[in-house]
Amino acid sequence: MGSADGTVVGVEKVANNGPDDQNWNLAIMGDGFTKDEQGKFKDHVSGFVRHMQGTAPFSENAVWRRVNVHRIDVWSKESGADNPPTCADGSSPIGGAATTAATYFDASFCNYGHRRFLEVNNGLALTTAASKVPNVHNVLVAVNSIEEGGTGGFVGCYSLGSVTFDTALHELGHVAFQLGDEYEYLSSCLNIDKDNEMYTGPEPTQPNITKNGSDRATLKWRHLVGMATDLPTTKHTLCIVCPPQTNPVSASTVGAFVGAGTFHCGLYRPMFNCKMRQVEQPFCPVCKDAIRRKLAVMTPPPSSCPPASAFAGSSRFRPRAVAPLA
Repeated sequence: MGSADGTVVGVEKVANNGPDDQNWNLAIMGDGFTKDEQGKFKDHVSGFVRHMQGTAPFSENAVWRRVNVHRIDVWSKESGADNPPTCADGSSPIGGAATTAATYFDASFCNYGHRRFLEVNNGLALTTAASKVPNVHNVLVAVNSIEEGGTGGFVGCYSLGSVTFDTALHELGHVAFQLGDEYEYLSSCLNIDKDNEMYTGPEPTQPNITKNGSDRATLKWRHLVGMATDLPTTKHTLCIVCPPQTNPVSASTVGAFVGAGTFHCGLYRPMFNCKMRQVEQPFCPVCKDAIRRKLAVMTPPPSSCPPASAFAGSSRFRPRAVAPLA
């Protein structure tokens, strides 16, 4: 499984807002699309670009004019992705039938015991994108499967599930804009997450999650919080279970809502709902600000982007989890 199971065909710039050396460059590739399915992949990318451009803050001219999108066409020998019959989380594949597919980037569900953890060979994806788009900043890989899933780390990976475009934007929030997950569990609120009851680590670096739920003067997003909004905005004491799913304020209120970063307690998010919590929601104001700041002044691709050698011995790494679906 891997690069012997397909062919990199070519590249097309499908959103062109200026020279690559002056703009942010996103490369989108497909895995599990055969030669005969390239029309499906091209239509998908066109639909994603339209959806992205219509989603705030990308819909703002000052933001979109910084964006170039490149479609890299990759043929796989077989359609789909690896999807094992059983997974540690107790789930089964859609339809109950396991699949194995010879694909270029070796896409596979059920990583780390969770069905929705969909991964590809990240090192191969990065080097492939860089070979076709030398100024590439970030990479997305669309996997030709209707099983819901995705991850976001060095590479954003997502499937063609029911909310595929929004899942792609969620994963892009991770890989390009360092946004954290805003949902409050790792596996499911139907199960007890033994290691995700209480966060006790340092202050997260992500701009949209924080340990600080009460200090108005030092809250990361204090400029967006009204003086009449309570901090924390929601509380939770029974941390062995997920926080209750009720919003005590208006849907547009920015505050400090308990439950974030896959933890029941100890971390707070800016709004009750956001695309980084439920993918069909809009980005919250804090996430929008982070995206605007990243794209406000463009620079050449970051030297910190890991080379292929960083993946020696393993083509995979533990990613941020895909968002739960609304």
